Amino acid sequence: MRTSQHRALIALLLAAALAATWLRPLDALAERHVEAGLKRALIAFASARTLNAVLSVLQEASVSFQVGAGLAVKPGAVLEPLDDVVEQFSNLMFVATASFAVQRLMIEILSSWPVCAFVSVLLAAWAALALRRRGLPAWLPRLAVAALILRLAVPVLAVAGEAVHWAVLERPYQQHAGQLAALEKSDPGPAKPAANESLLDKLKGALAQGGDVVKQVEALRSRAQDIVENLVRLGAVFIVQTVVLPSLYFGFLFWLYRALTTARFAAAPRLLQPPSHL
Repeated sequence: MRTSQHRALIALLLAAALAATWLRPLDALAERHVEAGLKRALIAFASARTLNAVLSVLQEASVSFQVGAGLAVKPGAVLEPLDDVVEQFSNLMFVATASFAVQRLMIEILSSWPVCAFVSVLLAAWAALALRRRGLPAWLPRLAVAALILRLAVPVLAVAGEAVHWAVLERPYQQHAGQLAALEKSDPGPAKPAANESLLDKLKGALAQGGDVVKQVEALRSRAQDIVENLVRLGAVFIVQTVVLPSLYFGFLFWLYRALTTARFAAAPRLLQPPSHL
């Protein structure tokens, strides 16, 4: 009697998994979440590339000023460390953007009808053999569980990742992205250029005017340090969402697969393994 109940429970769970495979309750939500993450990464990537281009042009200009007797001030040298950090941040944002794009593509692939049909055949065969009390080959439950986890893994990752972002990462993301945008728009010196001037024009204009050039360069160095700090902290947000969380998640999936396909981790006796006498 108890064995029959176990078989009925297996059939019920497999039917629910089959419904989740075809009805796709998470796929549409996961696609929206991936698009939101992709948009954030693209905005950060575009901002980094723009800043990198501006810094490159400014360094190529090699603007120098003669202060006092034989003392030359080169603003481009001040910006070299910042340019390196911006380049690294651009590469990180490219990886983050590619990560979200891969998630979007994998959701489309894994929700396609051939994949759903393959998972359905495995689940149906498992359920049929379990209900008819026929010999259940050891590879069938393992393959069916692996296919089902693979089918649902990416949508669950997308939903969970966005939930973590809004619960934990949204506030630091908004804070550092906003500070970075403010630093990019602010003036490095005391001058007040026209609102429609580019960042390069603002930097050159502030440095080209008379006055204390050394003080302006120091202000530029301080501003560069603030930009570096915000780039690093903003990059940490994307590292957590696109590297740390997926790594932990897929580690958990591996543990879950082992737990579902290994007798010693099974919650009920031999629910996912064939009976020993078969």
